[in-house]
Amino acid sequence: MQEWQATRARAAFPEIIDAAVEGVPQLIRRRDGKEVVVVSQDYFEAKRPDLREYLLTAGYAEEHDAFDDALRKVRETGPRPRVVTFDD
Repeated sequence: MQEWQATRARAAFPEIIDAAVEGVPQLIRRRDGKEVVVVSQDYFEAKRPDLREYLLTAGYAEEHDAFDDALRKVRETGPRPRVVTFDD
């Protein structure tokens, strides 16, 4: 990842875009410490998790708890199938 100061990035914006399109993320940092990363749309689409992936892999608390144990058990064994009936 290449890093840029915001003032330099303004002048080199075409270069930043070209590098991002080539697959090299570009970090831009302001003097106040705020940062952004410029990536190509292809890179973004390939790296972002979808909701299903997130729910299957994420923990839900900073410290391990009973809920995390239950999630791990469901992930290991798979969800139980539900039978749905529609009565008229």
